Amino acid sequence: MPRYLKDLAMLAFAIGFVAIGATLWFRPSNKPKTITLKMTAGDGSGLRHRLATEFSQEAAKSGIQIALEPTDGSEAALEKLRQGEFDIALVQGGLTNNQVWPIRQISALHIEPLHLLVKPELQSLVNEKGLSQLAGRKINLGAIGSGTHSLASSVLRFAGLRTDSEQGDALYHPNAMNYAEILTAEIGRLPDAVFTVSSLPSPIADFLTDKHDFRLVPIPFGEAFSLQALSELGTKPEEGAIDKRHVYPTTIPAFTYRVEPASPAESLKTVGTRLLLVVHERVPGEAVKRILECLYDSSFIPSDRSLENNLLDLPPEFPLHPGAELYRQRNKPIIAGDAIDYLEKVLAIAATVAGGTFFVVQWCLRSNRRRREASFASYMKRVIQIENESMQNELAAQLDLATLIRLQRELAVLKSEAVSRFAAGKLEGEGLIHGFLALVNDARNQLTRLILHQRENIEEIAASQNHSVGEVWLEQSQPIVTPEAPE
Repeated sequence: MPRYLKDLAMLAFAIGFVAIGATLWFRPSNKPKTITLKMTAGDGSGLRHRLATEFSQEAAKSGIQIALEPTDGSEAALEKLRQGEFDIALVQGGLTNNQVWPIRQISALHIEPLHLLVKPELQSLVNEKGLSQLAGRKINLGAIGSGTHSLASSVLRFAGLRTDSEQGDALYHPNAMNYAEILTAEIGRLPDAVFTVSSLPSPIADFLTDKHDFRLVPIPFGEAFSLQALSELGTKPEEGAIDKRHVYPTTIPAFTYRVEPASPAESLKTVGTRLLLVVHERVPGEAVKRILECLYDSSFIPSDRSLENNLLDLPPEFPLHPGAELYRQRNKPIIAGDAIDYLEKVLAIAATVAGGTFFVVQWCLRSNRRRREASFASYMKRVIQIENESMQNELAAQLDLATLIRLQRELAVLKSEAVSRFAAGKLEGEGLIHGFLALVNDARNQLTRLILHQRENIEEIAASQNHSVGEVWLEQSQPIVTPEAPE
């Protein structure tokens, strides 16, 4: 292949590599597809529903459109999620579940305390003598189908209280008003005590404390209540029962609901369950990954921010979704899969650009070298012309001394110019300079031989004509001037 075609091919490869690299580097990233999910977070009047509303607004920024609908509570939400009516739900933890349900956990979140609020006249009795003082009272356990109802019922049974339909001495009268009814009811229609499971601060607790002067009372046996999980191992849980393995002792901080008078006056012991984010198993892993990214990059979690990195490491209450498992592995102290993918892409693009740049640089260097070598070629071509002229002079009937002297001077000037430019870096090629000098030396030797031969002839001519050698030399070394033809 001719040399210039090789150079053109190299330039074409270089331009192609650079173009591909630039396209990969500057191309706009593919916008993620919009994901539409149907979600529930229990009662529409609860804080959990408000958190879900905020989360849906954050998710919309990431291309996740969430249609939020209320249900009667966490148990009702889980049932509807199991039936496929919803895709995602915020539910109370600790509810017994069937492991074969098509429900998968994404993440456990903060602990939601169980609040017990009583009318003012009952506060001192309950504080001094315990929950037994609620016997014979109307107690709101939350709406049937809610997690509050299940947890409150279990707590009361642990305290020795039973409903009218159960056997026992200490009976209470369950009240099933939902949150909306409690918020609109007059004081006379309200029960003597109200349970609610909620993130802090609870809207129901805040309303009852401020509007009707209800008082928070402690549930001091949280640790003992949780330990009952050991005695229940291997037994079939009752319908609507609480899984005590996922019930934790916790506290409600002082002054959470009122400063003067303080409510509560001091840190209040109680029990709580974790808030869970769960999905139907049909939700794809990419959607789960984007949900978790939105969840942990937003201000959705109102709990201690230092716990965020550990929440995904908690034992799941439902089988963990594969997408959540991948996201959890990404947060471990190793190079994340996404980071590796990004690094591979960067290296691939960098290698492409570097390859193209290398070809461009090499093409420029080769082109520059070609130009310098072309200059050498012009010098060598001139030396060959001098040799040819010298040979023609040698083959002529008589040597032309003036021509030989001119050619020798031209050769000396040519050599001096070429060596000077090579020393200045304006000519390229060690091999070429050596070849050039060898060619110059050959030409010079040939000219010197012919000039010496002509000198011998001049000496003979000078002797025969009785002239000095210098006169004859000067005469023959002058170039012959051909007169111009008259016009």
